[in-house]
Amino acid sequence: MSLIVKNVAIAGASGNVGARVLDALLNIGFNVTVLSRMSKAFPTGAYVKVVDFNSAESLSAAVAGQDAVIDTTFSLDVETPLRLIDAAVHSGVYRFITSDFGLDPDLPGVHDMPIFGRKKASYEAVKRYAAQNRLTYTVVACGAFLDWGLSSGFAGLDLEGKQASIFGDGNNVVPWTTLNDVGIATANVLIHPHETLNRPVYVHTVFMSQNQVLDEAKKGLGKEGWNTTYNDMDSLLEKALADLQAGRISASVFEVQIQYCLATKRLAHPWARDDNSLLGLKEWDSDKVKELIQSIAHKTA
Repeated sequence: MSLIVKNVAIAGASGNVGARVLDALLNIGFNVTVLSRMSKAFPTGAYVKVVDFNSAESLSAAVAGQDAVIDTTFSLDVETPLRLIDAAVHSGVYRFITSDFGLDPDLPGVHDMPIFGRKKASYEAVKRYAAQNRLTYTVVACGAFLDWGLSSGFAGLDLEGKQASIFGDGNNVVPWTTLNDVGIATANVLIHPHETLNRPVYVHTVFMSQNQVLDEAKKGLGKEGWNTTYNDMDSLLEKALADLQAGRISASVFEVQIQYCLATKRLAHPWARDDNSLLGLKEWDSDKVKELIQSIAHKTA
């Protein structure tokens, strides 16, 4: 199989991650095919194929002739990513990038969280095919999404209301990566197919604890008026898993599992291996984090 990647198919290109990956691919100059459930507008330069993600035949036909396939879809469905991986193998695709974009998949315990069941299944599938020399793969480990986490409240900060919900003691230092940096790193994987062969790559915009992020918020938005709550993540996780088992499904059931990981050093900590320079990223200083917080707060005000 060729090491030169020119033709790239992407699934999930209208999502938060997928849109950034698509932009980065087009900026580099790849021939990009967007796999979409329906006809819709995408940036100029992208070719759109309407596919049936429930059909192995439709997916195999759609990725025929592609050098790489990138999965940026996000859902709890396990079968769709596995079907996409199988289609890539069937059509002789060289490189597959899984829809992981999170914590280190090789850390024991990470993929045991139910929320990561989809990622676990995809990782096991690409490793199995790689061992048979039928596919190569890359997983992009980026920690938590910095800008999305701040704007959505997932990072525990309500910037407008000055409310902080801290995971545990808030002191665990973890990787945070902006969506734009995730897009750039993912596209650049395909420029370095040998260096990124059959492994996770590890990128970050910053390594910070939740308390450090809160400190930057206070610097940028003023120290007065903050209300901070510290959460017992063990009890929150226990409740979330009980709710999940009982079929009481809510967004918090899934968010708590990730937040628990971010509070737990054995599951989330600064990468031992750093691929920032390989994949075109530069680490931010704390001032840039403060500026990002200010810009997000001004948009929501």
